[in-house]
Amino acid sequence: MKFNDVSFPHPVLGVGDAVRSEISLLEPEILSEIDSYSITLNCLHDNIDISELVSDGLAEYFCEANCSNTLFRQIFKSTKGEIKFTIAKKDLKGKVFFTCALAAKSKIANYKNSKSHPDYTGYNFELDEGDILAFFGEFSFNADINYEKLKAVSSFMEVVENKDEKAEFTHVDLTKSKIEVQLPSEDYKVFASDSISKESKFAPVFHSSIVLNALLMALYNLETYKELLWAKVIDYRLKNEKQFANIAIEEKENIPEIAQRLLGNPFRRLIAELQAIVESPNESEDY
Repeated sequence: MKFNDVSFPHPVLGVGDAVRSEISLLEPEILSEIDSYSITLNCLHDNIDISELVSDGLAEYFCEANCSNTLFRQIFKSTKGEIKFTIAKKDLKGKVFFTCALAAKSKIANYKNSKSHPDYTGYNFELDEGDILAFFGEFSFNADINYEKLKAVSSFMEVVENKDEKAEFTHVDLTKSKIEVQLPSEDYKVFASDSISKESKFAPVFHSSIVLNALLMALYNLETYKELLWAKVIDYRLKNEKQFANIAIEEKENIPEIAQRLLGNPFRRLIAELQAIVESPNESEDY
């Protein structure tokens, strides 16, 4: 429900200027456990009249969770501004939406708010159980994204074999849930060998070449594929990591630097690894 598009017959804090008090919803904390998500949120306001209703047991805070992909819908209640709850991962898929508000627990006779807009002066209201008194806001998250592993390249890209026998060149496919770097079969067999793919010192080489080139293609086309999982993972990082606060992807000249930041400065890591190789003792040298 879009509360700002709804007309209420009584003053509701947080909807327009119906009640002139401070109100906010702090950034929710979402922790991914083994089988569930643990969510903590804080609803804040400084309206005395509403606080008294809560203290008297006439009103309560709530958060409604809604996932249209699984038809999951549940309301979590609290007598405090802090609301904590868990949701089983099996109940969620894709985008999950949350609405945070405060509602009457029972009938409230002759309700008025001392901070309401002058248009409400002289009016008292009869409220029923469930009537909204304050709206704190909405938020959402994507249950398909593993938030603990967002910084790993594997969260948005994978190297796979192109089984087309005629393929001679590497192809980047942006149409899948992850960016696919499709190597010709012969190249992939070499790449996938334990001596190369599982050797950590080669990571800067891959990141500054194969991975960076594919990521640049993806970033230049991010808007086109914004509904795919790889694009949502990257978009989440761009909007939530401090290192991207002052660099806009809308300005195309920023994309090469954004790609390097997403990969943890691969060129610097490559040069550092090359220096380490040069400075390391020659294993074939006789002592």
